[in-house]
Amino acid sequence: MNDDTTAEDIYAVIGTVVARLLKPDQYLTLHEITSALHSMGEAAGAAGMRESCERAVRLLAQQMH
Repeated sequence: MNDDTTAEDIYAVIGTVVARLLKPDQYLTLHEITSALHSMGEAAGAAGMRESCERAVRLLAQQMH
């Protein structure tokens, strides 16, 4: 898998989680997003999806520090 594909997969899972969590007149914290990504990765049947979720969590964790 090349870096462009990896980045697209990571952004796709982040977008999916944010779309599921987003509600009108509310905001999301990075903690809520990373927690949802972790749960999504744990429930994923496909190894590629798990890996994308794990990488997304790591990317967001870097943004928090």
